Amino acid sequence: MKKSEAISLAKEKLPDRRYQHSCRVADTAVQMAEIFGANEKKCFLAGMLHDYAKYDDLKDMHKIVKKYHMDPEYLQYKSEILHGPIAAHIMKTEYGVTDADVLYAMENHTSGRSNMTLVEKIVYVADYIEPKREIPGVKGIRKVVFSDKNLDKAVFLITKANLLHLISKDRMIFSRTIECYNYYNRVKE
Repeated sequence: MKKSEAISLAKEKLPDRRYQHSCRVADTAVQMAEIFGANEKKCFLAGMLHDYAKYDDLKDMHKIVKKYHMDPEYLQYKSEILHGPIAAHIMKTEYGVTDADVLYAMENHTSGRSNMTLVEKIVYVADYIEPKREIPGVKGIRKVVFSDKNLDKAVFLITKANLLHLISKDRMIFSRTIECYNYYNRVKE
């Protein structure tokens, strides 16, 4: 898929605020690709399209999970977890995106997972640190990325923050997020 097509798809489907976020994530992912030696085009595409299914109907998402025999654990969650896997599925089945790096990055940008690919890690982090995000601790994570150049530590810190937030709200935690935390807790240094 060409960059211009990804931009058009995101712009047509997403509300302007979410489209602008996607643009910032794509731009941040490209900056990070330069630092960490990743494929810039893959990072851009995954960043631009990561939230493509963010506002899809939950019942429709669950139907896709069942019809295509996706991980049944997805059925326990709402859009916060589902929109990534559904966006990846739509890009693969309807738009012919076959690059595993792009699809994995879209699928796991919210949950993370253990032993992510470089593009996955970049999009996971870029989604959290894009310039307009004002999440507590985000400035420190930006420093870890752009000054310390430690991508694994950034993944760990983001996952830890996400887990603490979910626990404080008594929310269920997706198994891949726990696996992500445990994996990057070991490799962050």
